[in-house]
Amino acid sequence: MKKRMIYCCYYTITLTLLLTALSCKNESIPTIDNFEDKVPKNVHLSDYSNTSITVAWDRIENAVSYTVQLLESKESDSPMDAYTTVTKDFYSFSSLNEADGYYLRVRANFNSAENPVIGDWVYIMDDQEPARIMPKYGVVDKDFEEPELYPNFPEGWEVHEEGDRKSSYTAEGPTGKQSDVFPTGEWIMKQAYTTNSGTALIHKVGDFATMMAPNQNAYLEMDFDLPNGASKFSFICGAATRTNANEIDGMPIVITVEYSQDSGGTWTKLSDDILIDDIEKQYSLEYDLDLEGPVRFRISKNNSRARPIIDEVAVYYKE
Repeated sequence: MKKRMIYCCYYTITLTLLLTALSCKNESIPTIDNFEDKVPKNVHLSDYSNTSITVAWDRIENAVSYTVQLLESKESDSPMDAYTTVTKDFYSFSSLNEADGYYLRVRANFNSAENPVIGDWVYIMDDQEPARIMPKYGVVDKDFEEPELYPNFPEGWEVHEEGDRKSSYTAEGPTGKQSDVFPTGEWIMKQAYTTNSGTALIHKVGDFATMMAPNQNAYLEMDFDLPNGASKFSFICGAATRTNANEIDGMPIVITVEYSQDSGGTWTKLSDDILIDDIEKQYSLEYDLDLEGPVRFRISKNNSRARPIIDEVAVYYKE
């Protein structure tokens, strides 16, 4: 009888301790209701390039991970790509098409006593709507479409149309002028010419680039009009080399960009001058425009000793 009472007391004490432990454990684990308002804050587009989009957010209490989804429409529930991260508060989707529209959303994931709990999705927003994002442009309007290039642009000087190329800063080209002819048209090259100096030209794209002379005012100018206006103009430029004394001792370079709508009679600057002051940097210049009617463009340098290269000139027509 005494032994039975001892066992009874033992089981009673054990059960009491177990219930107490479970009670304490349950009180320390948030319920599902606690998570309903737990969503990532400050979800935003933190960076983008021609092929990538980076989303970032502020971390929140109790979240054990975050899931990020890439969508082709704001209504879609089937992601094109997804990733769950434990340690990061950002994620980059890469290998994207530069002019396709994407949507991004993030949710927080939690642990509960029995099963995982997930929070609500939070989108990158554009005002009151999920943001449409193009890698090349960032957040864009829902109806935005990339402007179309004029035929044969961007002009990268790779294909030469007729005769020999203009061979030096002051030489004549195939039409007997200080110019040269490419698929886009004839370009005046005052104190400039196209060259493929191997790896020496550090900022060129492809084999060829236009290089401008040292200690001279020089320019690259369309000797033709584009008939349907322009919605955008872009090109790349930079110091020609990193080892030549012209660039080492002759920086900076001042670049001026202009347009004409009277066949080159008068010229209007597109913006303030561009200062090239970093040998290692490739400068990508892009101008959003709203020009109606025929138009042509000119890119000039000052009389700096340093030589710039100009490449990948692109003009998008005005619809």
